Amino acid sequence: MGIIRISAAVVIVLAMLSPGPLAGGFESLGVGTKATAMGGAFRAVANDWTAAYYNPAGYADVFDNQLGGNLALVHYRNEITPDYRWNEFSEPGFFNGVPNYNYHEVLPNPSAGFIVRLPVWGETVFGLSAYQPFDYNVTWTLYEHDLAYNDSLYLPSNQYQNNFDVVSFQLTAAREFIEEKLFLGVGLQVLRGDLLHTSLVFRDNPYLLRDPDWQFADNPNRKITEWVGNDGYGWGFGFRAGMLLKQSEKLTLAATAALPLDFTVSGKSTLAFHMPKVDVIPPNFFTGGVENLLTAGSLVTDSADFEAKLKLPPSIAVGLAYQATEKLTLAVDAEYTFWSRFDGFSFKYSNHQGLTGPADTAADMKSFFTTDVATPVEWSNTAKVMTGANYEYSELLTLMGGFSVDQSPAGDVEQFNPLFMDLGTKYSFSGGFQLHIEQWDLGLITGYAHYPDAEVSALEDIDEDGNPDSFAGSYKAATYQTVLSFNYRF
Repeated sequence: MGIIRISAAVVIVLAMLSPGPLAGGFESLGVGTKATAMGGAFRAVANDWTAAYYNPAGYADVFDNQLGGNLALVHYRNEITPDYRWNEFSEPGFFNGVPNYNYHEVLPNPSAGFIVRLPVWGETVFGLSAYQPFDYNVTWTLYEHDLAYNDSLYLPSNQYQNNFDVVSFQLTAAREFIEEKLFLGVGLQVLRGDLLHTSLVFRDNPYLLRDPDWQFADNPNRKITEWVGNDGYGWGFGFRAGMLLKQSEKLTLAATAALPLDFTVSGKSTLAFHMPKVDVIPPNFFTGGVENLLTAGSLVTDSADFEAKLKLPPSIAVGLAYQATEKLTLAVDAEYTFWSRFDGFSFKYSNHQGLTGPADTAADMKSFFTTDVATPVEWSNTAKVMTGANYEYSELLTLMGGFSVDQSPAGDVEQFNPLFMDLGTKYSFSGGFQLHIEQWDLGLITGYAHYPDAEVSALEDIDEDGNPDSFAGSYKAATYQTVLSFNYRF
């Protein structure tokens, strides 16, 4: 392939990824129509450019150059009915007992890549691709100030938001080591992580430390509402490697491993403290700057720089593909992901700017307003099993279908919160087709993931910092996806 074609392919890859917003989140639902339609059971098939994600060794078994891309349209349909209480008798402003839904958005997730054979080290196959191995985006409005707390301040609508995506720019190389039998491949990744993360934190009112005998006129005033917004990005590296072994004309075996290295996300944070408005002042109340700050219903804002270390999970997988008939291929994959490495988001703040008056000059108050914030999780490693079928109906049409079972890393249901909606073992169904028109493959698939309902009955403090990290209530979730793709062979 000439330099013009290579340049055009690179331009198309970058153009597809540049203009639109990237879906945020966590583990991707898949890459490409064929692999996604087959439920992700593609490691021993791996016969198009998406092998960069599923099994880099597949590049060495592709006999033509390829240029392809796809657009996944993802819709998260999640529901929470809060039951968030400080104690058995009081409600702090959450919409308890009312079903609430995440913002309903159709999230675009583009990816693209190309494969080219070059006369290097025998005949090594190279490829450049860009895709999202991790992808998640949810936004919730679940709370408003109780009038007894503050009747004049209003929170933004994105009270809980986790818009998190990791894009992999991957250079892949693969070659044949035993003729028509053993193929090995490796991919070097440059990772770009983008994070927009907001949450509410309810802190004990410091006035209780000054006058622990005063129980406040209204119980909600014992907590101060903090809205935290973090917006940043970071760069890192990772590796993918794979093996294809053609055991016979009909049976192919595969093994893969993915290793994303830890990296740091940094950016800007906005911290907004909505203070309680206390109308009834106790007789022993000491009028002064700090006490007034904590009880007069004011809005205290601060801005800061943040850093958060991102520990993405490695994974290993095996797969097999069996040529059942001349037209029908059956495939099974099993993947094990080390989710225990991911410990949530821990934001470390520095360079605070914006605090004024007692919030800045009183040492104990400044410490209160500049405290670091974390969204911790304690997850377990998980297993996923995928099955799929590929049926070449005719020279013009290929039909595909698949099914997968995926464990939840959350394990302990009491840890759930609106920012991570992996409620339990989920079942995914997918299907679609590809049209083959001369050198073009055009695909369309759709998929659905079903999660079990879940109940969280208590507020748990995972990192023991005094702030609940779980969110009590009833949870429901489902994910819908449609993928459009093209692949050009030359």
